[in-house]
Order: sequence, then C-alpha cells, then structure tokens
Amino acid sequence: MSLTPSSVTPRRRSTATRPGNAEAAQSAKVANSAKPAPAAKAARTTAERDSAAALREALAEYRIIFDNAIVGICFTRERVIVRCNRRFEEMFAAAPGALDNTPVRELYPSEQAFNEIGRRAMEHLHRHSNYTDERLMRRKTGEVFWCNVAGKVLSTRHPYRQAIWIFQDISERKQAEQELQRAHERLEQRVQERTAELNEANRALRSEIARRERSEEALRASREKYRVLFETFPIGISITDDVGNVIEINQTLGRISSRTMQARLMRDLSTPGASLIHADGSPVSREQLPSVRALKEQRVVANVELGVRYPSNKLRWFSVTAAPIAVKGYGVVVAHAEITERKQLEEQDRRSRAELAHVSRLNTMGEMAAALAHELAQPLSATLNYLHGCELRLDSKARDPELIRSAISQAIAHAEQAGAIVQHMRQFVRRAEHEAVATDLNATLGEMVGFLEFERRQLGVKVELELDESLPSIAVDPLEIKQVMLNLLKNGMEAMSDVDPAQRCLQVSSRRLNRRWLEMSFADRGAGIGKSDLAQIFNPFFTTKRNGLGLGLAICRSIIEAHGGRLDAARNVYGGARFSFTLPIGK
Repeated sequence: MSLTPSSVTPRRRSTATRPGNAEAAQSAKVANSAKPAPAAKAARTTAERDSAAALREALAEYRIIFDNAIVGICFTRERVIVRCNRRFEEMFAAAPGALDNTPVRELYPSEQAFNEIGRRAMEHLHRHSNYTDERLMRRKTGEVFWCNVAGKVLSTRHPYRQAIWIFQDISERKQAEQELQRAHERLEQRVQERTAELNEANRALRSEIARRERSEEALRASREKYRVLFETFPIGISITDDVGNVIEINQTLGRISSRTMQARLMRDLSTPGASLIHADGSPVSREQLPSVRALKEQRVVANVELGVRYPSNKLRWFSVTAAPIAVKGYGVVVAHAEITERKQLEEQDRRSRAELAHVSRLNTMGEMAAALAHELAQPLSATLNYLHGCELRLDSKARDPELIRSAISQAIAHAEQAGAIVQHMRQFVRRAEHEAVATDLNATLGEMVGFLEFERRQLGVKVELELDESLPSIAVDPLEIKQVMLNLLKNGMEAMSDVDPAQRCLQVSSRRLNRRWLEMSFADRGAGIGKSDLAQIFNPFFTTKRNGLGLGLAICRSIIEAHGGRLDAARNVYGGARFSFTLPIGK
C-alpha cells in the first residue's frame, strides 16, 4: 500500500458565524486586517509547518504499522502489485522491493488458477467491497503453499483499479487438517478391519451350527468386501475377460471414462471420443497396451505412462499397471492412477531449466565478446580490403575483369565466413524448445573446439582429442549438449591460465563404455579442485572463479541428468581436474 501525503488529511475545525456573534466577528476581521502583512505571513508559515509535521508524523506511524504487520499486505492497481510490506515479501520468498510493480499472475501456481480466482473474486467485488477465500499461491522459489486472502476494493464499480489485500500463510493449518483426515481414514479402516474380524468370528461360531450356512455367509461376505474395495478404491480399475474385452470398471474409472469408451479404446485406439498416446506424443498401438501385453505374456506390466487426448485437445495422463487374473473367464485387472498434475509440474520444471540454460548461454557469449569481436574483425577487414581494391581497379584505366572477379570472390568468401560466425552465435543463444535428434557427439565436440579457437590461441592451450570414431549417433538436444561441451572446454582452458605455458594441455576424449553407455571426458592440468570444493562443485552459485556466477556446472549437470546421464568431477592423475559425463546410447 502506498502511503502518500495526499492519503492523510489533517483535521480542521470549522467555525460557523452565529447571528449573535456577527459584531464580534466583524471586529475580529477588522483587527486581523490591521495586522502587519509580514506577521500574518509568518503565522501562516508556522501553521503550515505544524500541519506538515503532523502529516509526516501520521505517515511515519502508518508506515511503521504497515511494515511491521504480522500479516502480508499489498496494494494493487489493475492486478499489479504497487507496494507490499516485508511480511508479504517473506511469505513469497522475495527480496525487499522485488515484488513492487509485479503482476499478481506470478504468484499463482498456474494460469488456470489465476483466471478462475480472478473471475470469481471480481464477480463478488462488483456487488460487495470485501472478499475472502483460501487458495494455493506460489513462492518465488516455486513452492506452492496455502493462503487465507482478504481483500477490499476502493470502488466496487471498478474493482480491478485499486484494492488492498491481506495474506496469511495457513499451510500449517492445512497440513494439520490433512493429518487429521488421514488419521480419520486410518481409524475408519481400523474399524472396518475390526468389523471384518468380528464378522469372521461370528461366522466361525455359526459354522459349528450349520456348515452350509457358514460357507454361504463367507462367500457373501467375500463378495461384498471385494465389491466395496473395487467400487471405493481411489484408483481407476477395469477388468477384462480372457480375450481382452472390458467387462467391468469401478466408480473412480467411471468418473473418468465410461465402460463403453474403455471398450472402444481397446478395439480402436483412435476413436471420435478420445485417443491414446505415449509420453513422447506418438500414438499407442493395440499391441503396446499394458492390458494386452499382460494378457499375452501372463506377467505384470507396471507403471506405463499413457495419455488420453480428448476432442477438445484436453490431455490427461495416467500411470497404468496391468496384472493377469488367475480365474477362468477373466483376463487382467488394470489400474489407472492419474498423474496429470505431476506431468504438468515436470513440464514447468523443464521449461524453467531451459530458461536458466538460455540465460547461461547469453552470459557465456558476454564473456566471449572480445574473442568474438576479434574473430569477426579478420574476415570483415579482408572483405573491405578486397572491395577497396576492386574500387581502385574500376577507377583506373587498366581494368582486368579476371582480377576484379577474383577479388570479389575473395570478399564474398570472407563475408560468408563472418556470416557463419554470427549464425553460429545466434544458434547458440537462441531460445528453443527441447528437441531430441540423432547427434554425432564427436562432430559436435569438434565444432565447439573450433568455436573456441581464438580463446584457445589467446590462452596458449593445446587441445588433444582422443575420439572413438565408432561412437553411434544418439538422440539428444544438440543445443543443450553444445552448451555442456562449451562450458567444460572453457573451464578447462581458463583453469590453466596460471600454469607454465608449456604445460597447458587440455585432453578431451570420447569412448564407448559398454553396449548401453558412452562417455566424454575433459582433463586439464590446472590447479585442480580441493577436497572441500569437490563435494559442492555442482551446487548452484558455488564458484572458484573470481567473477563467476556459480551456475555453469549446475546447469550442465541438470542438462546431462535430463538426458538420462551423469556428470562427475574428479582429480586428474597428472594434476588439475577431470570432468566427465555419460549418456545412454538407447535414450
């Protein structure tokens, strides 16, 4: 909330002139008009000074109350935070002043929640000046937590324009409620178990009276327990016959999809109602269905991720497990656990990692600005020289077309060389979606070594390549792998800046570890890594460089792990450090 002088108005005493006091008022007016002008001006100045002091004192009191409130308070205009107190910033894990002029959308866990809560709140505030609810919000760290929110608008006709909101963190209360609910569920389960035990004891007593009656009662109880479990289980369950046709689904699965839709999906995986896809977006064939595989192979097929795409383009994800039923006439039981929210969180994490990697690439290009300028200066200078030569020859009387054509060809070649450098820079710093394509890692490594050629010459580093030419191409994101290689090459070169120039050697190798894995390593002969630093070398914001950000290696590790591999650091046997990463061949 912004506290400005205009928001506090000092009280004024109004004096009404009564008929009985008219003569006294007129006398006072004459007496005041008779006062010297400087004295009146000084009196007004003193009054204004006293008023301003009172106003500042009131503002200071309001600011102390605002900044020391135990609840989060913010003032918004057009759904943008104009000002908030320190408790509000602490609640959302933000630095002081970091949330000023920030759209409130950034504090919601999703676009859908932002739109839905905004619509509901605005509908209410058009009729009332106050609004209160409980909702999930998101801290700057990405953590989602529960808040009790109370708001008041300054105008119900235009609730978006100005509003004051009070936030309270109720995560602990929500957690306690959830614990209480779980305790209640455990108690109910225990009651059901005790009830079943009592029923069993009762049936045992009755069995001594009539064996047939006991058997029938046990059968009825068993069927009822199965039915209750089947219908109330929180995971969607379907049962097929011995040829794979769906014959039964429970209530949970019925709320997701009808039995008819399940049967249609089993017969035709691309129906007008929905279609099934793999995690990579490719369509699912009937032979790949967990139920079909479990029935055919007579084994449990567990945790297969499948997506259901509806005509509205809505996508829901499920983890499917199928197991054969050893009963005549039955096929398999299939459990469907919805994982849509988890998949959405994974996608948000992937996008955040890609954005951080993009920032890191921009920072790397900034560090290499001088080297890139030198690399561009040579071809551009040569181009200018050849073009000036052509101009002189054209101005002279002795014109040799062949010489002019040759000079123009050379200028074009150098211009293309400069263009290739710029194009390489643009590709490296571009913001792109993750895309896995078949990539030759040896060729990619050679490209990155060439990219750092000027820096290598400037630092006087010798690069020794020991590459396994039999390495297969693997499916990776080329841009992200280039970023890892560039970072490790650049770190290795810079680590030897204080070493004797004759000892500055960076050994880079690639090899196939076995049928499933390959490895690339980067070994320098610099000062090495201390034992204490080795344990935290991949932690974000940890760096041994004087001007380093401490993000490069952390981003590299996250990229390699996202590709299913591993990035490690160790001491080099020849002195210095050795970084290596592994990648799966069949990923």
